[in-house]
Amino acid sequence: MQIELVRLVKGDPDIGELIRIEHEPSVSRYVHSADNFFDYVTETEGVYYHKIMADGVTVGGIQGDINGDIIYLGVYVSERYRRLGIMEESLRKYFSMIPRCVNTIEVSIEDTNIPSLQLFRKLGFEAVGQEQKLIIYRFRLNEQNQIGTV
Repeated sequence: MQIELVRLVKGDPDIGELIRIEHEPSVSRYVHSADNFFDYVTETEGVYYHKIMADGVTVGGIQGDINGDIIYLGVYVSERYRRLGIMEESLRKYFSMIPRCVNTIEVSIEDTNIPSLQLFRKLGFEAVGQEQKLIIYRFRLNEQNQIGTV
């Protein structure tokens, strides 16, 4: 399967598909976007949103918000494209594109989202705290912005 990350731009024709995916019950359980979310991710400096394409089909998204030397992530993939290695490959590609000013990646994952918890542990992230039901995972990038190899 060919995996591509494509930077989302204002008015992108796939925004409707991304909204549809976000409304899938298994995605909306963990992803909560405001009505103006896609304006925010396409117009805000320091925000990097890429749609995940699998064999030319939009299957999910990765958002990174940079604050200082930390990038905070949000990720999702359509239910029908899970357990195929798409998110792992997409994250590895995304991490290699992170600006050099960033040295830490952080993601907050609901404690009931076992597949995401397992994926980020597999990638070398470490739990560093918890806020209510969110477990905070962190990873420090190396010189090449590479994530753990498995």
